[in-house]
Amino acid sequence: MTEIDLSYGMLDRMVGLELRKAQSLAGQTFLNVLDGHILPGHFTILVLIAENPGQSQSKIAEAAGLDRSSLVPILRQFEKADLINRIPARNDRRSKTMAIRPKGKALIEKYTPEIQKLEDMVMQGMGTENYENFIELLLQFQDLISSKTK
Repeated sequence: MTEIDLSYGMLDRMVGLELRKAQSLAGQTFLNVLDGHILPGHFTILVLIAENPGQSQSKIAEAAGLDRSSLVPILRQFEKADLINRIPARNDRRSKTMAIRPKGKALIEKYTPEIQKLEDMVMQGMGTENYENFIELLLQFQDLISSKTK
């Protein structure tokens, strides 16, 4: 990574800043792989729906790291684009469950090989052990921060 000739002051090597910069870089790289056809976060939601048919919107939002209110407009877009179905839940008509449609499944299948190549490149570049440790550290960080905000 190139050094920028600026003083970061208290921000120097701060976790939050480095996470934001890494997320921005990863998001742009991921977006390039998806040819701008779908946003990385939207792809995540689509995969979660495909892998968890009939799951509630609340659980999908939580798994994607979103609040439910920000998920609903995305789901409406997906429904309009014929990527998913939203179905009223049997036990609560106000709640909706989701299922992937053929067009949504095809979109996932189209980009999965390229996304997997990108992930493999990261793993190879970091080394398998570092990669696994990094994932564990990110999960620990999430647990730590979420326990402090509840």
